[in-house]
Amino acid sequence: MKKFYIAVIAAVFLTGLAACSNDRDKNGSARVQTHKVVRSDLIVSVSASGVIEPNFQVEVKSKASGKILEFEMEPGDAVKKGKTLITLDQRMEKRNLTRREADLDSVLSELESDKASLRESRLKLKRAVKLFQRKLVSDQELESARAVADIGAARIGEVKATIIKARLAVEDAKERLGDTVIVSPIDGVLVEKSVEKGQIISSGITSFTGGTKLCVIADLSRMFIFAQVDETDIGKVFERQKVNVSVDAYPDKSFEGVVRRIYPTGETSDNITVFRVKIEILDLSANEIFLRPKMTANVDIIIGRRKNTLIISEDALRAGDSEGSKLYVMVQDGNKTSKREVTAGLSNGFETEILTGLKEGEVVISGPSSSND
Repeated sequence: MKKFYIAVIAAVFLTGLAACSNDRDKNGSARVQTHKVVRSDLIVSVSASGVIEPNFQVEVKSKASGKILEFEMEPGDAVKKGKTLITLDQRMEKRNLTRREADLDSVLSELESDKASLRESRLKLKRAVKLFQRKLVSDQELESARAVADIGAARIGEVKATIIKARLAVEDAKERLGDTVIVSPIDGVLVEKSVEKGQIISSGITSFTGGTKLCVIADLSRMFIFAQVDETDIGKVFERQKVNVSVDAYPDKSFEGVVRRIYPTGETSDNITVFRVKIEILDLSANEIFLRPKMTANVDIIIGRRKNTLIISEDALRAGDSEGSKLYVMVQDGNKTSKREVTAGLSNGFETEILTGLKEGEVVISGPSSSND
């Protein structure tokens, strides 16, 4: 999974390779492969792939139930917060509101009746106390009058609690009636349409499944790529690193990105561990017509860059000692070949930056060398 890429201007690099030859001479012997030392830009990057996702998206449901009367929008349509998306038949919710209001009226009537009963029971208790003081009623009769008054007071408390519930039910019914006109909760784009005109939907607060999903609105003002980076490369990746992004739909176009987050926990599959890296696509206003959610994106996270530097093929480098601490190349000047020590810089495994030892335009051997090697 680990890959490194070099971004060198193709025309310049091909010019440097124009002197390269892997033909055979008249005797059938392989000619040495050579190329000129060129000056160009060198970019080293970690390669990965991922999926483009919107900034966030909202699944739209409704508290109301009923038949869809209007839903004219289609996926891809832009919407503003508060814009009407769907209109439902209000008859079912109007009937539900009428029932809830009738229930409230009923318990309010009960409260008035119970209040009257409580007043009467308290008057009877008052008379019973006076009669008991005159020893005209027994203890049992007094306690019975007191119990009736206590039950009446408790009943008032129960009815008041029922009234609170009934009022909440009325408020909920009003909300559901208002929700028969469903509006967009955010500015965004309709990316999924799950229902059509004429379909009957269930309420999100009465259905066991959470109600019918109507549509999905996505905020595409910012888009991100969640790339899977191999564990062997993750140590080279940091936040705010620049990223080159490409998609299969537009192979000749490149987009700019930046690393926003590196997730701390790896994910293992088939004995391969990867880490999720969140990459934001920049300058989206100019690229939104090209990039869409769920597209597969290829990313090159730039971990090193050299501008206008000398570059040779990695194959041209040779170890000058057993430890490989010294490097040299074979330089060809006409029919002569000489050995020259060099200092190498940035490398991506295919091409290498040369810091000292070579000049632009010199010819080095990158394939089988001559006998002077």
